[in-house]
Amino acid sequence: MASDWTRFRGPNGTGVAEGGELPVEFGPTTGVVWQTALPAGKSSPVLTESRVYLTAHERGELLTLAIERSTGDVLWRRKAPARRLETMHRLNDEASPTPVTDGANVYSFFGGFGLVAYGPSGDELWNLPLDPFTNFHGMGASPILVDGKLILICDQDLDAYAIAVDPADGEILWKTSRPDFVHSFSTPVVFRHPDRDPEIIVPGSYRMTGYALDGRELWRVDGLTYQVKSGAVIDGEHLFFNGWAPGGEPAVRLELPGFAEMHERFDEDGDTELTRQEVPEEWHPGNWEMHDRDKNGTLNARDWAHYRARRVSENSCMAIRLGGRGDLTRSHVLWRHQKSLPDVASPILYQGVLYLVRNGGIVTALDPASGRVLKQGRLREALDGFYASPVAGDGKVYMVSDTGKAAVVQAGKDWKILQTNDLGESVYATPAIGGGCLYVRTASRLYCFGGPGKAVVASGR
Repeated sequence: MASDWTRFRGPNGTGVAEGGELPVEFGPTTGVVWQTALPAGKSSPVLTESRVYLTAHERGELLTLAIERSTGDVLWRRKAPARRLETMHRLNDEASPTPVTDGANVYSFFGGFGLVAYGPSGDELWNLPLDPFTNFHGMGASPILVDGKLILICDQDLDAYAIAVDPADGEILWKTSRPDFVHSFSTPVVFRHPDRDPEIIVPGSYRMTGYALDGRELWRVDGLTYQVKSGAVIDGEHLFFNGWAPGGEPAVRLELPGFAEMHERFDEDGDTELTRQEVPEEWHPGNWEMHDRDKNGTLNARDWAHYRARRVSENSCMAIRLGGRGDLTRSHVLWRHQKSLPDVASPILYQGVLYLVRNGGIVTALDPASGRVLKQGRLREALDGFYASPVAGDGKVYMVSDTGKAAVVQAGKDWKILQTNDLGESVYATPAIGGGCLYVRTASRLYCFGGPGKAVVASGR
């Protein structure tokens, strides 16, 4: 159903929605049902039966917008109660996290404020300021709704945690510390076992974790890379995840001494902190400030432990069998694939094929059962970066580059490029699918593109 695209990447983060013939050829003047000018932002659109919701920022205000799905008219825009400046990567944005909706109300998260909820008419229902975050690149994970709980993962360099909030009033139901984790950006997914309660699955630095609905840790799988951005996808009792970060290739992995040995050998002033001068140059972090988590200019035992873990972490696309308890690292990892991995874009599993799209427009199709490469090739007219995650429906996979080249791929083991469309400006948001329409946010506009026979009802807004 169209209303199922209510969170980042639609139904449980799969990126897949059926229910109508979707367009092949589209662009600023082609296949447009409507288009609407937007303030800046990189969050992705979510859908209800009659609305499109997204977030933005303008003139120092953090905004949530409601748009009429049939016409593209902006019904209302509301600003968060406050705003503080975040430190963030140049590719991040104040409005990167995608809102989530229950079909009527909408819940937005801003790293520069916290959580805020609005009713269908734009009335503020509640707000929950959250402490300033210590995320070197700024926040990026989006909230989700799970069985009457609003879940948000706040992974950061100090005091990472997961939080559950009552969507009715903003009351904190539980807050679970994640002390072993540093900054990551992956939005969780939900595993619904037929005989057990749902599990919230969270990819994080070095580890995948499954939580109960009350915040208890149920299981873990170690061996992820140190900085995760992609989302996981679930098919039955199998989970697929891609993690890539600089330095995670096998050729550059480096075993470093533990902190006790570093202290004994190199801590010249004996203060149990390592300065830049005390660490041998060949062992220096590429970015000292990122690993100096309390920003005091030195690395303590905890900082060094995370840096040491980073240097032996591995990039991979992996398959995990779900349903276990405890440490499942040795027993439940089914396969790993370590070549041509995406940086940010999530994998997509569609019609029995797992697709990866990496920077440079390289597409890899994998057999989800074995991890075997079925086909690899380039999107010849989209040799760009890919930050939006692919989405699929109607036998097609849509992959949109950061320069706005939208490749339409015919799904299958021997996938084929049907069309590459030029949207004319950058795209970082993941498209949404609903009712035979593709909703794409560019740098300045939101487009509703329709399949064959869709009437053009508005344009040039």
